[in-house]
Amino acid sequence: MKLITILCSTITATILSGCGTFSGKVGFENKCDRDIWVAHVEGFGNEPSVGALGSGLGKRANISDANIPHEVVIHWSYKNNCSDRTSKLLIDNTKMPGKDDELVIRFTNDRKWEASIMR
Repeated sequence: MKLITILCSTITATILSGCGTFSGKVGFENKCDRDIWVAHVEGFGNEPSVGALGSGLGKRANISDANIPHEVVIHWSYKNNCSDRTSKLLIDNTKMPGKDDELVIRFTNDRKWEASIMR
């Protein structure tokens, strides 16, 4: 009975603290036909640095071992050094990441933000 209680507590703590611990590798990709500027991203313990993302390009950041947040808020723009747009992105918490997985945050052709876990 004690083991079940401990197990339930551990699962609850994991769910409340984030979607799971992963490698800390975060990728940002721009699949849109326009260049964008990502000023900052809220939701991580250590904020990944992004900046300019040209059309069709990507950047990788390593924020060290961390929990994947349930949501991130992306402050971005089509203009350099600006953050006149804000997008909230919910992260699918049904897919538990592995220790070596990467969280990829992508700006799509449809000009929407999406996230996926890459193995």
